Amino acid sequence: MDPRLVALVDDLPAWLLPGGPEADVVVASRVRLARNLAGRPFPAQLDGPAAREICRTARERLCGSIRPECLVLEPNGLGQPDQDLLVERSLASRDLLQAPRPTLILFNREESLGLLVNEEDHFRLQAFAAGSNLAMALRCIRPLALELGRCFELARSPRFGWLTACPTNTGTGLRASLLLHLPALARARVPLQRMLQTAAKSFLAVRGVHGEGSRALGHFYQISNQRTLGSQISQQVRAVEEFGEEVARYEREVRQALLRDEASRRSLIDDLEAAHHRLATAEGIDTASALDALSTLRLGVLCGLAEELGLGLDPDRLLVNSFQIQPGHLQARLRADLAPDQRDEHRARLLRDSLGL
Repeated sequence: MDPRLVALVDDLPAWLLPGGPEADVVVASRVRLARNLAGRPFPAQLDGPAAREICRTARERLCGSIRPECLVLEPNGLGQPDQDLLVERSLASRDLLQAPRPTLILFNREESLGLLVNEEDHFRLQAFAAGSNLAMALRCIRPLALELGRCFELARSPRFGWLTACPTNTGTGLRASLLLHLPALARARVPLQRMLQTAAKSFLAVRGVHGEGSRALGHFYQISNQRTLGSQISQQVRAVEEFGEEVARYEREVRQALLRDEASRRSLIDDLEAAHHRLATAEGIDTASALDALSTLRLGVLCGLAEELGLGLDPDRLLVNSFQIQPGHLQARLRADLAPDQRDEHRARLLRDSLGL
């Protein structure tokens, strides 16, 4: 394991700290900006020396704008567990890690600000904040975006705006996203389907926790804007914020509905006790099963049922556990490359120790 990544496991990223706005539903906010060099092929068309030169100049010119303590990683030299950890922390995408050309990752110690070099676009800037706080993420990313514009000549059309490798990003180049935990909606199913349909009609995308192509494990969903052309950044951000606020209200209403209906309440209590028993007794547990159990426990806490049953669980701790038990985190903590069955055993032990089971 790369020692710089092992060190990350000892601290929580800024976006996972407790106390953010709407934190019972909205885990984190992210703003991403796509930018490209003027007069240069997009990364997929770059040869090795050209891609390497872009990485070198980005490192030299932009590290000073990523504070505190800019960390720089070259993905080509990282093993699979390290790569998994970077994806789980939202510091890198699978596309960047698997790219055949030289790429680069820069981020600050707090993990609130980062830059991906030579992914789909030459530069992808990203900033994070805890809870529903896209405004804070925007404030965080602006100085880096300005410095990027001072250091490089960027591709921009007077008519269309910022030019990107994928036409769906052209315009502002913005992706504003909220990471939501929706166990009540997922449990009710029909309300969840309505939410997904409403998102599509509102030109918003709904994906799993790690973005495009990922599954909604543990009832985590990511919503983001799909329109980047024809409107301002403020309008695009507000559309995501308003939808996030509505989904948060809907999730809370469904929680209350589950408690009012006696059969639904009894079913949730049964599932809560079963999830608690499984985590307390399992000798091994895979990631998906552990995330489902943690999600059920967190729903039980937020509904007040865990306290009724005397389980004494903390919703923030359960949220942190949902990330710490994923493969990259687990192997970084143990400083070992483990087979799946070994990970299952250590995951079960970590959960018992962390939750006092």
